[in-house]
Amino acid sequence: MGTGALNDAVLILKRAVMPDQASLEKQLLAELREMRDWVSIAGVLHLLGTSSWVAGREAVRPVLECIDTSTRLRIGRVDSQYREIPKPLPVEELLDRIFTIDDAADRSFEMMQLFIDATDTSADDAPGRC
Repeated sequence: MGTGALNDAVLILKRAVMPDQASLEKQLLAELREMRDWVSIAGVLHLLGTSSWVAGREAVRPVLECIDTSTRLRIGRVDSQYREIPKPLPVEELLDRIFTIDDAADRSFEMMQLFIDATDTSADDAPGRC
């Protein structure tokens, strides 16, 4: 693959269309059920057709805002255990923490440490507030 094709692929990844909030919540809940595990921000971006290596604030913000407004989703950081980040989420602070990192691999790693979980695993996939 030549450099031009690689640049085109990166531009396509950066332009992935974000679903509306209700559809995004529905997709996240479906992915959580299918995986039967937490899903990272990086994993959600992949699910939405972009890569955490090239994603910008405009791709991550709607995911964080959806989680923040949803009664059915929560987010936390995993180190030795899952530590939930209380709502209202500090969306700007989380974005700053991710995007002040210069190296794409390190930014991606930061997104891999933020995990999304359902607040009620028995809930159906009807959209909530987000």
